[in-house]
Amino acid sequence: MTEFLQSLPVYIALLAALLNLVRRQWSLNLVALVVQFICVFPPLLKILPLQLALIHPFTGLMVTLILYLTLLGVGGIKAIDLRHTLTSGELFRGAAGVFLLATLRAFLPQIHQAVFPLVSIDHLFLSLGLILIGLLQMGTIREPFYLAIGILTFLSGFELLYSGLEFSFLLEALLVAVNLLLAIVGSFFIIKDSESEAA
Repeated sequence: MTEFLQSLPVYIALLAALLNLVRRQWSLNLVALVVQFICVFPPLLKILPLQLALIHPFTGLMVTLILYLTLLGVGGIKAIDLRHTLTSGELFRGAAGVFLLATLRAFLPQIHQAVFPLVSIDHLFLSLGLILIGLLQMGTIREPFYLAIGILTFLSGFELLYSGLEFSFLLEALLVAVNLLLAIVGSFFIIKDSESEAA
C-alpha cells in the first residue's frame, strides 16, 4: 500500500500528460498542466531538499498562469465539457501515447540497469514518459498552445531525469528561464493565431 501511494503521483502526472495529448479543450488542458507540474513535486522531494524541489512546480504554475491569462485575453477559456465524444485523431493520439508508455514500462528494467542505475524506477518512468509524450505531442499538432504544452512536458521530463542524475544550479536556472520564455513566446503566437483567425 505504501509503495502504491508513493507511485501514485507518477501515474497521475502521466495521465495528465496523456490528457493534454488527447483532448483539445483549453480549460481542461490548463488544469491537466497544473496537475502534471504539481505531481512532479513528490518524486523531486525524494532526491532534493524542499527549497530546490519547489522550483519546478513553482515555475510550472507561473508558466500556466501566463498561458491562462493569454487564453483569457483571446476568449479561449470556457466551461469544461466532459461529454464531448472523442474524434478519430484523439483516439489515435491516446492509443499512441498508451502504447509508448506500455513499451517504456516493459523495457524499463533493462534501461534502468544498463543506462540509469542511479535513478529509481518510478523516477525514471516518469521522466522518460514525460519526454516521450512531449515529443509525441510536438509531432502530432500544430496549434501554438499545444506545441507549448508539448515542449513544456518534454522539458519537465528532461529536468526530472537530469535532477535524478546530478543537480546543477546553473542548469536549473537556465531551465526556469527557458520555461518562462517558452510561455511568453507561446502566448505571443496564441495571440497572433487568434488575430489571424479573426481577420
